[in-house]
Amino acid sequence: MAVYVGPALLLVRSSYRVGWHLPGGGVRRGETPEAAARRELAEEIGVITSSLLPAGIISGIRDGRRDRVYCFELRLTELPKLQLDNREVIDARLIPPTELHSMVLTEAVAAFLGRPAIGRLPPEANVVHKTSIP
Repeated sequence: MAVYVGPALLLVRSSYRVGWHLPGGGVRRGETPEAAARRELAEEIGVITSSLLPAGIISGIRDGRRDRVYCFELRLTELPKLQLDNREVIDARLIPPTELHSMVLTEAVAAFLGRPAIGRLPPEANVVHKTSIP
């Protein structure tokens, strides 16, 4: 779930993962990917929205299993007050595009942004490709 305020991107840091990533999580049985993205956004950072833009699908291997990540974007004019769950998400920052290159990003975020991950990260995903959502 990519949250943009103007050109800046909201990145979060979790308690269990190295690097900065986008808010999001798994899709529950019977839940659409978009509904899951809205739920995770509300649970992790307290943002409630009804309008998300499809932004593609990242397919690859994560932890030895095939993985498919449905990406969505939320474009805002200002960042609302965030309510971090402090369980999974322990920090959140709005990063201007000029600073993204110096951030330690997870593989999935790097793939979403179309750039290589930097820093010393354990391999999380062997991203195969990013496609548009049909």
